[in-house]
Amino acid sequence: MKNYVVIGEKWKRAIVFTSEYYADMYITKNCPGVCCHKYTEADFNAQFGSYANKVLEYGVNAYNAQMLIIIGDD
Repeated sequence: MKNYVVIGEKWKRAIVFTSEYYADMYITKNCPGVCCHKYTEADFNAQFGSYANKVLEYGVNAYNAQMLIIIGDD
């Protein structure tokens, strides 16, 4: 199941992970002191689905991240 980690308060971006394990590993290592929230795919779509999103793909990486989504309002 995909898991989304949304990073930031004013300018939000989300990283899509292949599993909750990798999302948790990323949060533990990279989010101390940073606003990060984890969402399931359904919860992410419900919360941010109406915003314009720019999707960028990741190459092979240690966290099994698949995409970076830049969440905007235009």
